[in-house]
Amino acid sequence: MLFFLLTLIPAICFACGNILAKSGLSAVAHTVSIKQPWAFIKLILRNKYWWMGFSLSAIANLGYYLAMALYDISLVQPMMTLNPVLTALFGFWFLKEHLTKRIVAAIGFVFFGLLLSASHAGESSSVQNITGLWLFAAFFVLISILFKLGHSSVETSDSFIMGTGFGVSAAFYKSMTLSFGESMQWTSSEIIQWITDPRLFAFIVTYMTAYIYSQIAFTRGRALFIIPFSAALGAAIPILAGTIVFSENLSLEKFFSIIFVLLGSGLFIIKRNRKKNPTT
Repeated sequence: MLFFLLTLIPAICFACGNILAKSGLSAVAHTVSIKQPWAFIKLILRNKYWWMGFSLSAIANLGYYLAMALYDISLVQPMMTLNPVLTALFGFWFLKEHLTKRIVAAIGFVFFGLLLSASHAGESSSVQNITGLWLFAAFFVLISILFKLGHSSVETSDSFIMGTGFGVSAAFYKSMTLSFGESMQWTSSEIIQWITDPRLFAFIVTYMTAYIYSQIAFTRGRALFIIPFSAALGAAIPILAGTIVFSENLSLEKFFSIIFVLLGSGLFIIKRNRKKNPTT
């Protein structure tokens, strides 16, 4: 029960927070260009919708990071793909938006995948591999840099960096919680060791990079593209880390659960009309 509370509530808060933040940032972007950063930031800090979105996302992160500390990362991350599902459903219920057959199919795939993983809810089987973690993180950081340099669509590259940053930061966080669970001491030397741990610095850098790009992406892209794209990538990377870096159990049900969840997330991504050029 605790597993579902710590994952469902954050997923709901993330969905609502993203919509509110997107609303606030879009309103600001119509007033002042992001190329004037100080004026842009001043207006953001005065926008109530952005603050509401920020607050909900902060609440969501508390539950999300607690869940990752307690349970397998490959179980927690698929639950976060409820973000685009809930975004679509909220739009249908409250904004009277149309649900296409593609979105209905996406919702079905995600829910079916989560049902398959239900039997493993609350499982904790992670094993620490710090060297593997650094190699894993370096690979995806390099991929995101090359993607940014080689892709012309800012909407896609912003979303790619956003998803990669959140995914890699989740892997660093999981590694730190495993180390903390092994020691559980609060001596001054232990605290200094935690503060100076390179993984903490890597977590902060990757998370903040992802967060900054999420705000940039919301000012010049579509929420119904950005949210599912980044959510799928942000879930896929930690799931891979769970198997490759942390040697988490991968049963047949868990494997197909991951496949269905990622497939559903991919179906949420709406292609841009070719007649319209992406904002640059």
